[in-house]
Amino acid sequence: MRAWPALVLLLSAIAGQGAQASDRKLADASYPEGALWHEGRLYHAEMGRDVIAVSDLLSSRVFWERKGCGPVSITARGAGEFIVLCHLAHAIVRVSAEGETLQVIDRDHDGNRFVYPNAAASDGEGGVYLSSSGTFSLSAAQTGAVLFLDRSGKLERVAEGIHYANGVAVDRPRGRLLVSAHLGRQILSYPLRGGGRLGARSVFFDLDLQGLAHAYTLAGPDGIEIASSGEVVVAEYGEGRIHKIAPDGRYLGTQSGFAPFVTDMALLPDGRAAVTASFRNDIPQLPGEVVLRERFLDRFTRPAAP
Repeated sequence: MRAWPALVLLLSAIAGQGAQASDRKLADASYPEGALWHEGRLYHAEMGRDVIAVSDLLSSRVFWERKGCGPVSITARGAGEFIVLCHLAHAIVRVSAEGETLQVIDRDHDGNRFVYPNAAASDGEGGVYLSSSGTFSLSAAQTGAVLFLDRSGKLERVAEGIHYANGVAVDRPRGRLLVSAHLGRQILSYPLRGGGRLGARSVFFDLDLQGLAHAYTLAGPDGIEIASSGEVVVAEYGEGRIHKIAPDGRYLGTQSGFAPFVTDMALLPDGRAAVTASFRNDIPQLPGEVVLRERFLDRFTRPAAP
């Protein structure tokens, strides 16, 4: 996701780029992000409405709301609790399974504020990794970071120097954390060292080195999900497309047909995916949609053989 100010896109330039005939629109949404499939339900954040919505894929309702939050992510922490990231309020919120606010956290363990929390992922043991983006500008200093909220509630900074930290995904079978360096157009990999600690970073995937040209100047990798097969899928914000990557970092293909500002996807157990995307990214015009796409992992166009 991005921070303001933003580029205003003409509606005529994006006509026909939303849900395709083979997709099913689940909901119109105001800048949707942070898709999460949890215990048979789909959750997503709507920054433009200050809500988290929940759906059974037939109808949806508001699960949680907080004025001024600007939510962009929800993740299940375990023990009947969620973590919601308030991008515009620069805060982390602990939310109960019933949608009640339990705690608001706006500083790390050392008392430092964090800027534009963006995406979160559970470590499966009660801890949560989350990104703090920094400034959404190609010329800005690379102040993006990764923080870790442990089971006791201690929040520490565990990685820094990222050019707009965005999507995060815990790859437990391979012992690594994947992080989108959005404005660097790279996905970074950090070895998991236990207790929230991370090893030295490396580049897992570089969109530019793969020849993935982009028309939108600030396009880059956003939400990341990992399939049960180990394949990695990443939304490219600003280009309306999603890429598939092998566990070893090889480019496997791309699928498109989404609204330009595609932010995230939730992989369902039956092979479908719920994709969050917006048609525009300028305040106050934030129309978007949540789309259910069939046979998601099978619909990527493979690169031509060399």
